[in-house]
Amino acid sequence: MEIDGRSVNPRAQALFDLQEEFSIPASKWTPTLVRAGYLKSVELFDGPKPKIASVEDITIDLPERSLAGRLYRNYEGNETGACLLYFHGGGFVIGDLKSHDGLCRKIAKETGQAVLAVDYRLGPENRYPAAMDDALDCWRWLQTEGARHNIDASKVSVGGDSAGAALAVLVSAVASKGNLGQQPISAALIYPLHMTVETTQSRQLLSGENIVLTQELMDWFSSNFVSDDTLANPEHLNALSNATPGNMPPTWILTCGFDPLRDDGVLVAEEIRKLGAPVKFQEYEGLYHGFIGASALFGEVDEMVKDLSNFVIDQQKIKATKKVELAAE
Repeated sequence: MEIDGRSVNPRAQALFDLQEEFSIPASKWTPTLVRAGYLKSVELFDGPKPKIASVEDITIDLPERSLAGRLYRNYEGNETGACLLYFHGGGFVIGDLKSHDGLCRKIAKETGQAVLAVDYRLGPENRYPAAMDDALDCWRWLQTEGARHNIDASKVSVGGDSAGAALAVLVSAVASKGNLGQQPISAALIYPLHMTVETTQSRQLLSGENIVLTQELMDWFSSNFVSDDTLANPEHLNALSNATPGNMPPTWILTCGFDPLRDDGVLVAEEIRKLGAPVKFQEYEGLYHGFIGASALFGEVDEMVKDLSNFVIDQQKIKATKKVELAAE
């Protein structure tokens, strides 16, 4: 497949063809079915999970609700240190701690920092703005409860993929206004969704292609997540337009050439740059939305983890250096 000057990775093409053979008509999709199919795909194609020092399931107690969390560490001891708060993707309808377990292990191993994955609420059981409220409240929770889990609230970054990346952007934007306590050290966004754009060139070119994320699937996600509050209370959707210039964190963004949301990532990068934050941006031209769940097929997953991790580590070092310089003054 060749579209817009890009050639698809041959293994990705083979995966598209295989998945088409086992596809089910959208009329028969249910949240339970699609969630199970997503987990099966990860089970088949994500390869062995790396062994790390500890993986701990925890409970995140928020106002009037509790969420499951999973805390990853690849170091021994109980010292308080840095952490990446990670939100999984899945259109706000699918995905969970299991689907992203391998990825979070890889990031914890590569960064040497803790990674906290959050099992935020999903539609249609919990529609907008449930996931957004969970993301913001989890950041607030880290400010007060992080120390109990040996997390330094002043050394936390935020990240996610797809819908989870949109949640990471929301946390960064709201934190920039001083409403969430400490601001993120950095943000790491894997093929982020722009929450308010109606159409882009990449959506027009690619949403009808058989490349996993289709317009049909995006419409299904939307139908299972939007609510009456989506239009009545859109503050969580246009977070960047309300962010405080100069207070957004340095941001790492990855997009894919065969992803209808490719230009969403470009728009997010442009808006964050206009707010005064440095952005490191790259595109994997031959890959697609969702490739991070197929590390057995694509060595680029490990390459991406290293690049993301190096960015997070570097921003921690830069922040620490600036803190020392300020103290010296």
